[in-house]
Amino acid sequence: MESGFDTIRRLAHGKPVAVFGAGVSGKAVERLANKAGLDCVLYAENGGAVFDSSAAQKHALAVYSPAFRPDNKWIAAAQNAGCKCVCEPDFAALLCEGKIIAITGTNGKTTITRFLEKALCDCGIDAVAAGNVGTPLSQIYADGGTRKTVVCELSSFQTMRLEYLRPDALIWTNFDADHLDWHKDLREYFLAKFNLVAALKSEVFIAGSSVESNAEKFGINLPPFARIFDESKSYPAPAPFSSAMQSRNYRAVEMLWEALGLDEKALENSAKTFAVPKFRFSSPKSVGGVRFFNDSKATNVHAAVAALREMKGEKNLVWLGGGKDKNCDLRELADTVAQTCKAAVLIGQTAEKLAALLSQRNIPCSMEADMQSAAARCFELAGESGAVLFSPAFSSFGMFAGYADRGKCFDEAVLCLKNSKEVK
Repeated sequence: MESGFDTIRRLAHGKPVAVFGAGVSGKAVERLANKAGLDCVLYAENGGAVFDSSAAQKHALAVYSPAFRPDNKWIAAAQNAGCKCVCEPDFAALLCEGKIIAITGTNGKTTITRFLEKALCDCGIDAVAAGNVGTPLSQIYADGGTRKTVVCELSSFQTMRLEYLRPDALIWTNFDADHLDWHKDLREYFLAKFNLVAALKSEVFIAGSSVESNAEKFGINLPPFARIFDESKSYPAPAPFSSAMQSRNYRAVEMLWEALGLDEKALENSAKTFAVPKFRFSSPKSVGGVRFFNDSKATNVHAAVAALREMKGEKNLVWLGGGKDKNCDLRELADTVAQTCKAAVLIGQTAEKLAALLSQRNIPCSMEADMQSAAARCFELAGESGAVLFSPAFSSFGMFAGYADRGKCFDEAVLCLKNSKEVK
């Protein structure tokens, strides 16, 4: 039987592997290809080697970072030259000897991935988180972890053209409009994620009710073994999963746990010592009676709407949001802000568009150029005993390196604000 390394060597035809993207995933692919005895050439769009039809003749296999769209000109040039083109996690999966538990969805992926990693390890299972949580699958396998159980967070960018990655189990948390600046429409976005369902090796599939309803909308049949949880409900769950939003994340893992035949009490015990990832509806910081909630991880409308609904009933709530436009319908977001907030402070590319929608709903808006001025304006608008929810609803590129950098900048702005008030 052909080994994974044999398959890689066969696909490469003895030529160097072309790697598109010289970041973390690209360098991990290089290490993995080197272990197969193959050289690599790293191509980067910013300051790296340029890939064109002439360069394509030197390669038979090209591996691209998830940041590369399938219609990218380099991928097109490689395919026109007869190269096999594979996304990074799909390439790494050629070497999988253990199990892969795939986690996808519009929201909740990172929390579930990290919690499941911890819970499995607490049970004595050699598990590790990979994918969109920051560690490429290629890096796990390059480090010798081919037999580990990998909890792999996967975005639609990574699953759009799957060929080799076949998960042993799948959690699809939910589905809502996102990345429509990347996908041509909502159906394409759904189908990109559905590729994981089609690739399943077993009958362990947990999904939120929005996945089921959208499958029906698009005329797609979920497999009969799909286990569905109701996203309109909150579920009994130990802290830190006791909020309605987090209880659904816990329920998804609980259902997977049951399907795998693992001890329910062990899962509860793991939850009690689990820390929710930073910048996901973090515990508030107070400045002069105003509480600031940091939900920088909310990179899409679905996440921000859920966070706003979680704060429903909060008096004098101010929403701080905005970022890179994803071409999504923003009416539900604007309606939810109008139902829950007294005012909004807006930043980033979408600020003017949001201001127009919110003004139509009689919500006072303030557009700010940077995080420090935005935090100060939120404080003014919230008034005594008010609250500020930073739940951007968009990705951060253009102003920040990512949601973590954005969340850190928000925390720093709140701290500066606190220090200035205390000095006075």
